[in-house]
Amino acid sequence: MDKKNSISTSKNGPLVVKNLTSLSEANGNIFPVEKKTIALCRCGKSKNKPFCDGSHGKIGWTDEKLADRQPRRVDTYKGKNITIHDDRGICSHAGFCTDNLPGVFQMGVEPWINPNAEIVGEIIETIKKCPSGALSYSIDGVLYNKFSEHPEIKITENGPYFVSGSIELHDKDQPESEEHYALCRCGKSKNKPFCDGQHWYIKFTDVGQVTPIGLNEDEKVANIQKLAQSGKSENSAMRTLRTFPGFETLVFKGVQLHKMPLNEDVKVNTKTLIGKTAEHPVEIDMPFYVSHMSYGALSREAKIALAKGTTLVGTAMCSGEGGMLPEARKAAGKYIYELGTAAFSHIDSVMKQADAVEIKIGQGVKPGLGGHLPAHKVTKEIAEIRGLKPGEASVSPGRLAGVNNLEDLQTKVAHIKKITGGKPVGLKFAAGHVEEDLEFALKAEPDFITIDCRGGATGSSPKFFKDNVGIPPIFVIRRARKYLDKVKSNVTLCITGGFRDSSDIAKGIALGADAIALATASMIAVGCIQAKVCHTGTCPVGIATQDEQLRKLFDEEKALTQFKNFYTATNEELKVFARTNGVNDVHQLQVSDLVTDNTVVADFTDIEHI
Repeated sequence: MDKKNSISTSKNGPLVVKNLTSLSEANGNIFPVEKKTIALCRCGKSKNKPFCDGSHGKIGWTDEKLADRQPRRVDTYKGKNITIHDDRGICSHAGFCTDNLPGVFQMGVEPWINPNAEIVGEIIETIKKCPSGALSYSIDGVLYNKFSEHPEIKITENGPYFVSGSIELHDKDQPESEEHYALCRCGKSKNKPFCDGQHWYIKFTDVGQVTPIGLNEDEKVANIQKLAQSGKSENSAMRTLRTFPGFETLVFKGVQLHKMPLNEDVKVNTKTLIGKTAEHPVEIDMPFYVSHMSYGALSREAKIALAKGTTLVGTAMCSGEGGMLPEARKAAGKYIYELGTAAFSHIDSVMKQADAVEIKIGQGVKPGLGGHLPAHKVTKEIAEIRGLKPGEASVSPGRLAGVNNLEDLQTKVAHIKKITGGKPVGLKFAAGHVEEDLEFALKAEPDFITIDCRGGATGSSPKFFKDNVGIPPIFVIRRARKYLDKVKSNVTLCITGGFRDSSDIAKGIALGADAIALATASMIAVGCIQAKVCHTGTCPVGIATQDEQLRKLFDEEKALTQFKNFYTATNEELKVFARTNGVNDVHQLQVSDLVTDNTVVADFTDIEHI
């Protein structure tokens, strides 16, 4: 395994640092680095400096060099006893030279270096202080440009990263000295990745210390992170401070006397069947699983880790509409393949490998729109799976290929059931015309139906559109369950979109869902920090990117530990909700166990108002 220290620049993204054990702060403190690979901000806008938080993608930052930058050129100034070399194009304008020896390094004068104006020893000591490597010297024809053997990245106050100790830089451009150089972190250098002093002009301010990376401000995200880190539920006193609408408008009544709660030693069943009407239903150990996220939207490392995680906890992994990644299929114990709207995913030999097949009609955040994978995410492998050329954008149709009417859909479902030997076949559509779409879908005789609700996420979707479509799950689940009960259907009702933790899942089941698919929560569990730059391909944790350098940031071992912790702890919390409502099977939770403090929810559902 390569243990060499290195820094790699990612395209329009952070610096990817490998195998460094610490960072040096401006105040002299040493901050230990626990991860093998870290991402350092170089756009200047991260709220977690020096670490990247994805801000580069939100502001459209680029790492291009500007035409009016100082050109790279090494000038030589020969003196009696020492020759000084200067590459002004890489100078960071730290000022050590002009401040220490103004007689040798003369501002505003050409030639600006006089190697005979001071004793050699003083000149050497000053050159050694040059952090950019712009200055070096020769004596008797021997070049001296390496002055430290200790690998170090120093975060300067209001300035760049000072790198020393021969940390290898992987970039199209190279420093003058391989041993030490200065890298821009204000985001405005004309000569990126190197600092050119622009931080002075733009008045960049930062204390040059590590900002503690706390939990995300969003309470749901914070709770997932806590569970992922510890595997233990948090205790708290007093009332909840949450006031925004959603699942938080619902609370469980709990039982006391007329019906009594179950003690902690009572076992609670959480096993769940997906496609119970099929010859070979999918059984999982918990009523939630990893939802569809494509290989393309996510990196192969993230897809494989999620698949491995599902095997660890006994749940299912979904493929997403990007086809099957063989390594992910191999790693997953139970695998649900998504037959997307694009024809490339309609491959019999691939569907036969799955434990269930789900036909995607639509997606919650973009009903009627096809999936869009930007060109920069289409690698050679992804292109082969999708039938594209590398670097060619993948745009799926809004309508399912080959299906234009009910007969087409019936034929498609029957065909998949036949070739898979009776494995569950499902239909997935966005929450909109709930009852009408259910009526149509049931005529195709699926084994399970997934409804994608408002609150679900996507790797890429027009903001104006996703902000204005979809129905929240509170309303969708009740409408769907009532309709299915009315027509006496036994299809499995799966719901996705907007679920984050055990309380959301428990409420979803009580409302009538049989199973819940988690996408965002699963991503957070394996390390997603909700940078919300998935569409840019510059994910700072290596999950939603195809950039080779950024993918190195993904830590599979840590991801698997966190995934197992989150899924296991969440399932245990579901058992608590069951016991406190007097049932020994999580699927026995009912809408009558809930009340709401929201009049809109009460008026448009059958949930009792407090």
